[in-house]
Amino acid sequence: MKKMITLTGIDGSGKTVIARTIATLLLKRRFKVKILWIKSLHTLAYLTYCFFRKTWGIEYVLNPRNRVVEHFVTQYMGKMGKLWGLIEFISIIPWILVANILKHINYIVICDRYLADFLATVSLRIRDPLWWAKSIPGKFLLTLQSKTQTVHLKISVNTVLERKPDVEYSLNELKTLIATYRIIAKTINAVEVVNENRNLGEVVEEVINYLNLNS
Repeated sequence: MKKMITLTGIDGSGKTVIARTIATLLLKRRFKVKILWIKSLHTLAYLTYCFFRKTWGIEYVLNPRNRVVEHFVTQYMGKMGKLWGLIEFISIIPWILVANILKHINYIVICDRYLADFLATVSLRIRDPLWWAKSIPGKFLLTLQSKTQTVHLKISVNTVLERKPDVEYSLNELKTLIATYRIIAKTINAVEVVNENRNLGEVVEEVINYLNLNS
């Protein structure tokens, strides 16, 4: 069993529930376990976002459930383009270091979101759906992600809206994000597990079997 396990997928796909279930299983076997949440808007990127929000105000969007929510795919992120991508990249480096340090001191690291989630969301924010594939930071992070055991939890737009009625995207953004997740997952050879219209226990068992945690 590898020392890093990644659960990736759009918000509402069940990553947190499954990560906690796996952690409980491993703790019972006396492993040292740490769950990390690594996505985007960390450190420098978050401080930059807060500065712009205070300067220009909060940007809102009408989501597919006709709810007005704070929009995290802002106009200035799109205008900044590659520069915003670089800010996000710099911001995530400390978290990558933390994950690897934990591995080297014999923790099993369960990533409830990781680099695939980062690449998908940043590509959406800068309005370049292939940033993850053609930029230098994107290619570097894609290589790192491909070295971990990765499970992509797949759900549809309708399921996202059922589970996350306050989702912070427009319908087009949501569809684009789901499509980007799927392409990235295939690129890194992640196993795809459908987590809708199924019993949660079945989904957890499928993930556990893939990760070879029953042995």
